[in-house]
Amino acid sequence: SVYVGNGSGSSMALVGGSGASTWQSQGAPFSFEVAAGDYIYVAAWDSASYGPPHMWIGQFTIGSTTLYSNTTDWTTKFDNTVKDPSVAQVSALAQSASSWLLPLASMPNGSSPYGSLIGGSPASMIWHDTFGSDSASESGYALFRTLAPVVAVPEPSTYALLIAGLSLLAFATQRRA
Repeated sequence: SVYVGNGSGSSMALVGGSGASTWQSQGAPFSFEVAAGDYIYVAAWDSASYGPPHMWIGQFTIGSTTLYSNTTDWTTKFDNTVKDPSVAQVSALAQSASSWLLPLASMPNGSSPYGSLIGGSPASMIWHDTFGSDSASESGYALFRTLAPVVAVPEPSTYALLIAGLSLLAFATQRRA
């Protein structure tokens, strides 16, 4: 499930999720709103009928910037007591005293047993500790949060004003020369 919220997790909204779907039917793109300063959260767990390897992979396009799942742009913590968490449970874990840590397990998109899940994307399949059944979150879920908040993306009109301003500056500089 995908959430958007503040850095502490005290304000959070569910913006998309698979519910009870299996991984084979997931992966369809969807859109959601995110404001400058918000963080993107991903809560991931395995279905008891499928088991390991545990992982998630994602690609987020924000304006002209693309954010991929990897071990450098995300941080994580886990709860080993609940699968398919509610918004309140995700918010509680985000606010808990346990530390946010960098994900430890990573394999490139295209790796076995899943193959290419996001076309030729450089996104990685990631998990907080290990892909195997010895994962500390085997009975629960892992929560991932962007390492940094979303940066404001200027509207096209802002670019037009910026270009107009730079043009005027260039014109004024040229007149002085």
